[in-house]
Amino acid sequence: MLTLRFPDQSEIQVQPGLTIAQLAAKQDDPLMLAGGILNGKVHDLNYRLNKSGAFEWIRRDSLIGQMMTERTLSFLLITAVRLCFNGTDVLIEHSLAGGLYGTLIREKPVTSQELEQIKTKMQEMIDKREPIYRRVVSKAAAVAHFETLGMHDKASLLRQRTSAKCSVYTCAGVDDYFYGVMLPDASWITHFTLQKVHQGFWLSTEKEFVDQPKLFEVYRQFEQRGRETGISMISQLNEKIREGCLPQIIADNESRVARDLDRLADQITACPELKIVLIAGPSSAGKTTFSRRLALALRQRGRDPIAISMDDFFLNREDSPRLPDGTHDYENIECLDLKLFNASMEALIGGLPVVLPTYDFKLGEKRFVRDPLTLKPAQILILEGLHALNPRSSENIAEAAKFRVYINALTHLNLDRHNRITTTDYRLIRRMTRDYQFRGRSVQSTLDGWEQVKAGEDRYIYPYQEQADCLFNTSMDYELPILKTILAPLLDQVPVDAPEYIEANRIRRLLAYFDGGDPALVPHDSILAEFIGGSVFEE
Repeated sequence: MLTLRFPDQSEIQVQPGLTIAQLAAKQDDPLMLAGGILNGKVHDLNYRLNKSGAFEWIRRDSLIGQMMTERTLSFLLITAVRLCFNGTDVLIEHSLAGGLYGTLIREKPVTSQELEQIKTKMQEMIDKREPIYRRVVSKAAAVAHFETLGMHDKASLLRQRTSAKCSVYTCAGVDDYFYGVMLPDASWITHFTLQKVHQGFWLSTEKEFVDQPKLFEVYRQFEQRGRETGISMISQLNEKIREGCLPQIIADNESRVARDLDRLADQITACPELKIVLIAGPSSAGKTTFSRRLALALRQRGRDPIAISMDDFFLNREDSPRLPDGTHDYENIECLDLKLFNASMEALIGGLPVVLPTYDFKLGEKRFVRDPLTLKPAQILILEGLHALNPRSSENIAEAAKFRVYINALTHLNLDRHNRITTTDYRLIRRMTRDYQFRGRSVQSTLDGWEQVKAGEDRYIYPYQEQADCLFNTSMDYELPILKTILAPLLDQVPVDAPEYIEANRIRRLLAYFDGGDPALVPHDSILAEFIGGSVFEE
């Protein structure tokens, strides 16, 4: 008999060879269980238990469960396209509006009629409960198999694997590799939406598509740039690194950032009525370095910027809202003294002297110890904050005086045609590296608080990104090889029995696909230097 120990320290005895699905059938809510974690390793429902150890369920509504659903839905689409259009392949490009945006790999764009045909085929597989089979083969066999199928991007990716084994999934006779485990059959996709969007399609478990044209345009530009530079997949980047091209890749990426910053500074300078630049973005987007480089560019153009942090306008701690567990909800916009902020900004823009607050985070209160500030005609305010794009934060300020900037690390780089790298992973990797080196936080500590950080972003940042006058992308092709060199050894140290191990191991395996890069190659004024050290903008 095997002994399974659950997080609440309860134990059960099971027969060797019992599948996780059979174990799930005995639970109160079996349809909400998508798999299990045994001794720190994620398994699907078809996995046969063969050892004792720590066990916990994967719920469908958990982060891992949601990723399993996304992979399975993608596989159904890829399978349907191949069956409907004689082996035509799919490119999953990036996330969009709570779903995935992609295209068919062919010369002409997909039509709405063709998408209806694909949708019908997917629904047929769902109705038939089409099984999704998994077989484990050697890495060499998997590489050879996908080369034979003409899936060279996938074969190149798998050559990077450090493991000697590889999982190949099959659905309706179509083989594929996915970065992570799958649901057991098509019927687990209970609802989905597939529709024509731009030149491609939108696939989601959400029911309604809400367009994000500004965000899409940034992705479109960077996808095009990836095709032009020949760096759209990990294997392409690794090949160039091995050819000695990393210094040139870094130079090209840094030149792009500099050009984009210059264009933004020119755009702002061309509007003399602008008095305040509002900057917002999610965690680890690079807001600090971006703001300082923008200030430098504006200063070179005679605008003499003044930087203000919205954090200085926090309410006193005793007046701040709290979460249900009693802790302070510092990401809530109600933490800000909006009345004081709007009044201060109005007065400054009107040419009046203002004593701005300084927030003492140790005491948890505002202090008014600065000299009065008067905004001169040529000066402009640069304001960075979590809620900078929320209309409430500047509702009393004239629209003509405001310019809104949203920044994020929107990567176009993917594992292969069917496996994308998420923007969230880019930022998490940046944050873990920075937190360890400069904030005294372990990888486990950063991972432990990441879900709360993301929840705050979902509530207070992403709903307002389309209201920005400029969306600025801070991601760079070369950064994960650089960050890997620093972060991979730290991820290796996370113990298997730690709650954060699953996510740490997932990121570790992602970074293993990249060749490493030397952090010393990164310029000191780079946005990436904010996360690896050596930035000229460090305080």
